[in-house]
Amino acid sequence: MRQNYHKIIKMLLVMSIMAIQTTLFAQNRSITGKVIDQSDQGPIPGVNILVKGTMKKAVSDSKGTFSIIDVSSGDILIFSSIGFITKEVAISSEKNGVLTVYLGQNAEKLSDVVVVGYGTQKKSDVTGAVATVDKKRLQDLPNTNFAQALQGSIPGISVSQGSGGAEGDGVGIRIRGRNSITANSNPFIILDGVPYTGGISDINPTDIESINVLKDASAAAIYGSRGANGVIIVTTKKGTRGKPVISYDGFYGIQNIANLPRILTPEEFYDFKKLREPNAITTSEQAVYDSKNFPDWLDLATRQGTRMQHTLGVSGGNENSRYFVSSTYLDAKGVAVNDNYKRLSTRVNLETNVTPWLTFSSNNQLSYSDRDGLPAVFSDESGAGAYRFNPLTTAFNPDGSPIIYPWPQDLFFGNPLAPTLAANTDKSYKIITNNYLNVDIPFIKGLSYRINTGVEYTRRDINTYYGLNTRSGLQSKGNLAISGIGNSNVLIENILNYNQTIGKHTIAVTGLYSYQNEIARTDNLSAMGFPNDVLTFYQANVANAQASNADFTKQVNISQMLRINYSFNSKYLLTLTGRRDGFSGFGSDNKFAFFPTVAIGWNISDENFMKDNKVIDKLKLRISYGSNGNQAIAAYNTLAQLGTRSYVDGSTTLPGYIPISLGASNLKWETTTGLNIGTDFTLLNGRIDGSVEFYSKNTKDLLLRRAISSVHGISNIVQNLGKTSNKGFEFGVNTVNVKAKDFTWTSNLNFSINRNKIKELYGDGKNDTLNGWFLGQPIDVNFAYKFDGVWQSGDDLTKSPQPNTLPGYAKVADINGDGKITVNNDRTIIGSRQPDFIYGIGNNFKYKNISLYLFIQGVKGTSRRNDIYSDNVQNGVRNNTYLKNWWSPTNPSNEYWSNSLGSNLYNVGIFESDSYARLKDASLAYDFSSALLKQMKISRLKIYASARNLFTITKWKGLDPELSNQEGIPLQKEFIFGLNISL
Repeated sequence: MRQNYHKIIKMLLVMSIMAIQTTLFAQNRSITGKVIDQSDQGPIPGVNILVKGTMKKAVSDSKGTFSIIDVSSGDILIFSSIGFITKEVAISSEKNGVLTVYLGQNAEKLSDVVVVGYGTQKKSDVTGAVATVDKKRLQDLPNTNFAQALQGSIPGISVSQGSGGAEGDGVGIRIRGRNSITANSNPFIILDGVPYTGGISDINPTDIESINVLKDASAAAIYGSRGANGVIIVTTKKGTRGKPVISYDGFYGIQNIANLPRILTPEEFYDFKKLREPNAITTSEQAVYDSKNFPDWLDLATRQGTRMQHTLGVSGGNENSRYFVSSTYLDAKGVAVNDNYKRLSTRVNLETNVTPWLTFSSNNQLSYSDRDGLPAVFSDESGAGAYRFNPLTTAFNPDGSPIIYPWPQDLFFGNPLAPTLAANTDKSYKIITNNYLNVDIPFIKGLSYRINTGVEYTRRDINTYYGLNTRSGLQSKGNLAISGIGNSNVLIENILNYNQTIGKHTIAVTGLYSYQNEIARTDNLSAMGFPNDVLTFYQANVANAQASNADFTKQVNISQMLRINYSFNSKYLLTLTGRRDGFSGFGSDNKFAFFPTVAIGWNISDENFMKDNKVIDKLKLRISYGSNGNQAIAAYNTLAQLGTRSYVDGSTTLPGYIPISLGASNLKWETTTGLNIGTDFTLLNGRIDGSVEFYSKNTKDLLLRRAISSVHGISNIVQNLGKTSNKGFEFGVNTVNVKAKDFTWTSNLNFSINRNKIKELYGDGKNDTLNGWFLGQPIDVNFAYKFDGVWQSGDDLTKSPQPNTLPGYAKVADINGDGKITVNNDRTIIGSRQPDFIYGIGNNFKYKNISLYLFIQGVKGTSRRNDIYSDNVQNGVRNNTYLKNWWSPTNPSNEYWSNSLGSNLYNVGIFESDSYARLKDASLAYDFSSALLKQMKISRLKIYASARNLFTITKWKGLDPELSNQEGIPLQKEFIFGLNISL
């Protein structure tokens, strides 16, 4: 009995002790842990850990570790991070030591992280207008450059193509219209955190992970004087933690000419010339006509193009490091004969946590580009190109070589194929390296320092020799041109970041001091008169005549910047940015300028009154206001400059100099001040998400070249004059239209309206008709005589304002009604190059493993002069022309004047709408099933077929409505077959 009593006492004592321990545990227990990425087994920094039902929380550090005090058994920890699936973990009394939590990636939420200047932000915290390119346009399409992915994919972004060609580099990018009249309106490009000054074709699109576009003043203010035209941030792939992944991406495609305007056939040209000038047919033309052995110059100058690319990549890493290595070979042969472009590029990106507080990153690209060979001539000022070359000529000698003079009676014209005979090498080498060290200051929580360095170096060498088998070479006994171009861009940035959360308050501060140095050097040598063609580029020392020149420019930027981001309870957001920029290119009185911005945001959907809303998932309002600068001015424009003018003293040539520009010490930045009001929304459980933007921008101190008295020997000077304005509306939306078991249909649409106008020019209230600039009108207007039809046989020609006019002559509109046609009074505005709106529509259909992607891009409301149909055939009819509905007594057309000399004495042009809608991309792909991939022991296998520029709807009658050069290399229609595989 006594033994039982002692046992009971012992049991009660043990239970009491356990109860006390449990109570102590419940009252004051701390728990530490680590958060791991389930996919690559690497640590996840920045994960929010919240004790459910309380205000207790923590954030994982750079190694994924965290610690929370005063937690109890049974408490539930909520782990959440952008791009990962939120997870709840219950704390049990058995858990001791380090708690390890694995989070899986949420692909649908990865886009919630956006790259902004000097870092990343949660999309919900962004207060500026920042847009992201759809990854499908980056990763699933065979792009030659990243501009092709941009075109039509983001509201407010206009991408235009100057001409076709293998390299595809003749691209213009404009964000939210045109602010400046004459200065550069191109956006500022940031590659892996550093400014990029090279060509877009030098960046391998296969290496790109994301493209973000900063559109408003607040978002772009971080880059100050370079942000007025918007900022494009290109980020390359960094690799993933885990075992190495080897990937191959390759494609092969063919290219055909998308469209050609209708040119007169040789027989039609013969009749056209006989009708116009019956005695103009020369002996050789008649012989060719009689033989019917006509050359097809366009066919001889073009071919079926091809394009292939092969990319081999390796990525991987461990807990502390990750890497990405790739090599790409691109070989493009354009639709123009001898238009070739090859690029070999290698990228090595590395990021490693050297210590828990020190991170090192290096992003490097080496590239080699080969543009050897000159394409045939398609057009020049004389019309001596493949489009309009006289078809009554001879293309080849009896031995099959291109003839030097196709028209023996007119030696002014050389063979359009002559450039294909020239010896030409055009090679460039580029090095881009961006390296940084990031130090987490150990004794101040949330404070870090980064030193960021960037170097970009480009060397391009171009050698061209026209030999005796070409018109140019024959006339000069060999013609040599050698050019060497070297550009360097060096950047050093010191960046301080401070991030801290105290209760519901979160503050992030970024401070910057930056130095950038750009140097460009060009060396040119030309020579002519050689004994033979054997040594081509390597015989300048024996030339009869030589000329050389060199050019050197250096520009320096120094900047300081401070940005403060503040949020309260993640609902109320504030961003303040100020940047002070100094630029060596401006005058001594205005080297530095300050650009401030402010932005606020309100996550309305987080308010209590929105909690029960079944339609709206997320809703945010954003308002920003501030200024940016445009430093797009050539080096030394503020300095008085002299040009060389040699003179002869007796029999000796001596160097001389003359003034070519006046100094302008007060020259400064163009400044754009903008207001942006935007809203981001997500509806119906994520089925619809998008944004709406309204903006207004005003630009002052325009960099204009103003005419002055030529008493100094100089007729103009660059000054800060004039004002412009831009207003616009943008709408972008992504929708999940159908989401069934085996079938999904998603769409994205973007729509933009921009209206710019000139508010002031020279301060005198007058227009500049010489340049076509008008107050209250868009910058790009068509200003010319207005074609008013054709004078007909029944018209009373005695009342015509055009003296000596005849039936069939082009009628010019008498705008002021004074009975005569004059340059000053009868030219008028005929539409503009400013679109009513631009748009892009993408649709992605997926059934099981098969996907179909269709993308339509278009422009509405623009017009311009169609020079192809406005050409005036000169005396002697030396060039071919395009088929037109010419007026004749039996064909009293009001569409086009007669085929006779003098029928268009005023050179009146025909203006047409060049609006268009284009099926830009169509892609059909098949992803092999995971079960099959497992058997094959590979992780990914995809085959696809894509078509680009498949068809276009337009009223434009020229070469292509998108191309600025209507007689350049034609736009190509392309068909691609590709393969993606990963091991």
